[in-house]
Amino acid sequence: TNMQAPASDEAVGAEQEPVSTEPKGHNQLLNEFHTSLMQDPLFVEVLQGNTAEGAQAENKILEFVKLAIAGDSEKIKAMNKTEESWEAALENPIDVPALEGLMLAAPKDAVAATIGSLGLLLGACGACLRTNSPPKVCRALQVLCIVFRAQQQQQLPFTNLLAALGGEARGEQFVRMVIADTTNVLTGDTKSAFCLTLSLKFLNVLATAAQGDVWGPKVAQWLHEGDVTGALRKAVSRSRRFRHCLSLDAVVLCVTVGLSRVPAPPASADPLSDPEDMKGMLESVDVLCHVAVQRLLEALHRKTLAVESFLTSKKVVPQDTKELKRLLSADGPIHGSQLCYVGACCLALYYFSVYHTRPYLLAFQARKTKEGPEPTDRELAPDGVDGLPMVFSSSLTLLSCLLDSPQNETVQYAKLVLLSILPLVEDQEFVPTICVPKLGGYQIFSRSATPDASGLFVKAEANKAPLTVLVHALLAFLSDNLKLALEVDLYTVALRVIHRILCYYKNCTAGEEMAFDWKHLLTVTLRVVSYLSREPVWKGAEPAKVNELALQAAAILNLFLVYGPALLQGNEGYPVVCYEIARVSANKVFKKLLELSSADGNESPIQEELRQLMSAGDHVNAVVEGWLANREAFSPTREEVLQVVASAQTSLSLPNRQDLLNFENFVEDDASSSLARGRLTELVFLFCTHIHVFPPRPVPTPAQPQK
Repeated sequence: TNMQAPASDEAVGAEQEPVSTEPKGHNQLLNEFHTSLMQDPLFVEVLQGNTAEGAQAENKILEFVKLAIAGDSEKIKAMNKTEESWEAALENPIDVPALEGLMLAAPKDAVAATIGSLGLLLGACGACLRTNSPPKVCRALQVLCIVFRAQQQQQLPFTNLLAALGGEARGEQFVRMVIADTTNVLTGDTKSAFCLTLSLKFLNVLATAAQGDVWGPKVAQWLHEGDVTGALRKAVSRSRRFRHCLSLDAVVLCVTVGLSRVPAPPASADPLSDPEDMKGMLESVDVLCHVAVQRLLEALHRKTLAVESFLTSKKVVPQDTKELKRLLSADGPIHGSQLCYVGACCLALYYFSVYHTRPYLLAFQARKTKEGPEPTDRELAPDGVDGLPMVFSSSLTLLSCLLDSPQNETVQYAKLVLLSILPLVEDQEFVPTICVPKLGGYQIFSRSATPDASGLFVKAEANKAPLTVLVHALLAFLSDNLKLALEVDLYTVALRVIHRILCYYKNCTAGEEMAFDWKHLLTVTLRVVSYLSREPVWKGAEPAKVNELALQAAAILNLFLVYGPALLQGNEGYPVVCYEIARVSANKVFKKLLELSSADGNESPIQEELRQLMSAGDHVNAVVEGWLANREAFSPTREEVLQVVASAQTSLSLPNRQDLLNFENFVEDDASSSLARGRLTELVFLFCTHIHVFPPRPVPTPAQPQK
């Protein structure tokens, strides 16, 4: 549901149930949460609106807003006297749908004037947050959500709110106080599922209220200094129901606070630096990943079926043509709230792996990092359910969907996921954890796969290591998306990930067999290099970017060439490497690429890499040609040629290229930072547009006419 809220009736202070040996599934947890909401009188009060008991007795707040929008200054002044009077008004239920509708439907100027007169009411709401009365706390949060959301949706400057609160200084003091009080509600012992949900909803409204405004980074800093991340981490780690039902809200709040501050703080300054605290948040990301992946798979499935139906149909009606054009448009089948889930998931993966690399990595270790039982205020999921390292597995399925003919926004999201994987595969302690086969397999989007029981086009990768699935997904993308308008950035990051994995096998394993098909990797890399040697492709891309891509591809080929005997098991592998490089060299691919990269007259690293490949290729080709010249009317088999290549490799002179095994660890640069913050802006817009703060009022079923 858009309400997306798993508040927890397992609040701090409540008796904790022991973790069952048969963990509850996602749908069961959602059903339990929705049941707890429907049994919560505060939630029912909002659903009933003006029909709730006491709502019509004294609806002072709604009446005041109507007068403010109408501009009746005399009556406004008469009603707006003290905070105490507004606190008394919060004793009665509020017609939330009516109040929200007024604030969102009124003209912009009228809403600005109304907010300017709400200072005393907002002050009363802040005071009510510090009471022990759940109804007053809940109603105060309702008013705060409506007012701050109206300011946001009407695109009013954040200073309007601060002015209503007495100016910038007093406004900042009030907002900081409200943040502290709301985090206390989030981590408190309230047994109201709806009250807990609203506290998270309001923090999200506040975090997104000033996005795109000069106050955005300041509000994010206030939220950080108010330990919102710590409170969120505590709420998430103590309840699986919270993680499953409020995953979207929790993740959006975390990345909004984390990525909005300028400059970004070091990881040591954030509560998430504790690996134990990281586990709960990553489990929330895993749940969100599953939701995003399911929506992506369904959307891609609809697109695939629509295209196949169009191509095989003898007669297409105009309505079908219109739908097909929509599915094949720039936006494609993924839009609206679907992009909201995808964007939140991609940003979370990026934020945690780039800003909190070490705790992210340590969270993949043993679930108990110290002796003794887990702390009593945590409810971590059993291994293999929705815990770690499941989130990495989920991200692979997500990546396979995003890399399916990416375009426009999908390209940016795919790049975020690849950049989030890069710091992980650069760590020598992390790669072994994804080299172990995982029982149960993965779901990878594949147009060539037979639809499974759910009707989706997915390919099961059973009992394969996550590393295997990762490399195969990257190779499928590299092989299937060679086009004139090449996605150079995506290709470069994908090859950087592969290069780091090859360096791990050379530096950290003693001749261990690689967990993927290295021959396919070699073939695809050579295809990329061959494609770049085409003049229209090379000149159609930005010079600096296409040079970087060519350099990364050539470096992988030279790594195979120089360190092949150590990387590949047996004596059969290395001759294949030399043979394939010599074959491509004989087709003048490296020479063409060298000419293109030298056209500006400047020397660059790519040229040295290409000269080494040309030299090795020329040497092998010379030996093979000499062998063929001594035989008349002879058509050698591939196996015979490989035997000759194996003899030629003994006389192949190659330099010691330690630089091929060295790389600079990923550090967020201006381009990556701009990418993440651009996606964050889009996420905030989608979140505020498509995700409700309050549940929509049920539409009454019309009475059936009597016969």
